[in-house]
Amino acid sequence: MKLATRVFLIFSSGYFISYLARGINLPLAPLLSSELGLSPAQLGLLTSLYFFAFAACQLPLGILLDRFGPRRVLACLLLLAAAGAVVSANAHGFSTLLAGRLLLGIGTSACLMAGLKAIVAWFPHDHLPLMNGAIYAIGGLGAVATGTPIAWALGITTWRVLFVVVAVLILMIVLALFTLVPEKDEQHPKSSLAAQLRDIGGIFRSAVFWRTAPLVMASQGVFLGVQGLWAGPYLRDVSRLSAATAANIVALAGVAMVLGAVGSGWLARRLQQRGISLHTTAGAGMFLFMLAQLLIVLGAPLPDWLLWGLYGLLGTSGVLSYAGLVREFPAHLAGRVSTGLTLALFAGAFVVQYGFGLLLNAWPHDAGSYAAVAHRISWAIALLAQLAAGAWYCRRLKKPAAETSPAANAA
Repeated sequence: MKLATRVFLIFSSGYFISYLARGINLPLAPLLSSELGLSPAQLGLLTSLYFFAFAACQLPLGILLDRFGPRRVLACLLLLAAAGAVVSANAHGFSTLLAGRLLLGIGTSACLMAGLKAIVAWFPHDHLPLMNGAIYAIGGLGAVATGTPIAWALGITTWRVLFVVVAVLILMIVLALFTLVPEKDEQHPKSSLAAQLRDIGGIFRSAVFWRTAPLVMASQGVFLGVQGLWAGPYLRDVSRLSAATAANIVALAGVAMVLGAVGSGWLARRLQQRGISLHTTAGAGMFLFMLAQLLIVLGAPLPDWLLWGLYGLLGTSGVLSYAGLVREFPAHLAGRVSTGLTLALFAGAFVVQYGFGLLLNAWPHDAGSYAAVAHRISWAIALLAQLAAGAWYCRRLKKPAAETSPAANAA
């Protein structure tokens, strides 16, 4: 196996495990609710805390990756993730589960960005679109694993054992990073911490950044927030499906996400060759994703597998915005632009997961079962937020293309 391929597989395994850790509470939700007596609001806060931790780490993460490289940063943080899985496995109360979830979020916060940075370091530039799509696809397989595979595993073991298995898998990746990935001789920037922080401030003051961030935050926040927790309860409480059928549809949505991640990148490249910008393609995809959500909420007379397949296929459209946005800034800011957008994205996912939990808690409910009207109202509010952000996205795109950001002007 070529060295670059080995490096890719190890880093992409880290992104796989981050997706698995992110979505594992979906199949575990009924067990956690019944065994530990968690309310919908507590369940939403518990699961969304991962996104909060993930978002909070993004800005310092960009600086650490630039200074120390992806191998050391990812290996050290994954040790925290392994500790979080062990804490979760031994939890007997809500506060301990929160601590474990927080450690999991912090520990896996570097998985995607470290993988993307490693690809830049180890692969020729003309391979980057393909390899970036591949790492997204492998991460999507982690979402597939939170469906039928985890449901099957729960039939033969307990949720506590599953967390131990996650910890072991994480430690295996850490071992591989230290023993199978050589240190890459990279030129890390010599700029001071204050200068790097000023660059981040320039990004967040940029009108170009805020043209894109709200819609990506709303769209991807809904996709990740629902996929990671509330899809299963919706299929059970609103669509009236059995637990096994719901798990199969969640897995199918994960497979569709993999196809969407790869296919949208291929389509965007083709459209660019015909003069259609990434901003336009990404925006169209996010509006189509809203349509898929609307069809689900309205109970369109289509098979559930088809509706949720569309949900997974279109849900990753906002990822195209990364490639479009970094081109608006100087090359040396690309990493911090990406982590800034990731911060917004996961902040949105935190709001969605916790907000849905609060709304579901506002209607009468019993152990693990929630009112159908609460599900629909939660999603209706989320759709309105996406529409408002979409209107802002389109309005800003009407401005002259020559507009540049303060960060770009300062370069």
